[in-house]
Formats: sequence, C-alpha cells, structure tokens
Amino acid sequence: MKVPDDLAVMGFGNSDLASEMRPTITSVDVDGVLIAREASALLKLRAEGKEISSKRIDIGFRLIARESA
Repeated sequence: MKVPDDLAVMGFGNSDLASEMRPTITSVDVDGVLIAREASALLKLRAEGKEISSKRIDIGFRLIARESA
C-alpha cells in the first residue's frame, strides 16, 4: 500500500518526528502545557474542597496537514 494514495496516516501530538518522516505525517496538535495547567488547577480546587463548575474544558486543537493524508 502507498501512503497517502491507498492509506491515509495521521498522528496525534505533532511530534518533531512527524515532520521528518517521508512522507511527512499529518498530525493533530494539542497544547500539552495548557492541558497540564488546567489539570493542575482542577486538582488544586479539589484538594481545597471547592466545587468544580464544569466537567469539560475545551482546549482546542489544530490540524497540521502534511503529505500522509
């Protein structure tokens, strides 16, 4: 099979390796630092016994289109 002619390939996390592969790998990019900050803030609230108003936090993402898809 040939990528992307017969099979599309996508990654998650947009690692440096994705742009160095041949063909380059399309990837979903998320802000890992923001995820860590939000998780830390929620853990702190829980430890303080405070109410958490929402169970979902949308940090967004972006699609890095490359040759593999």
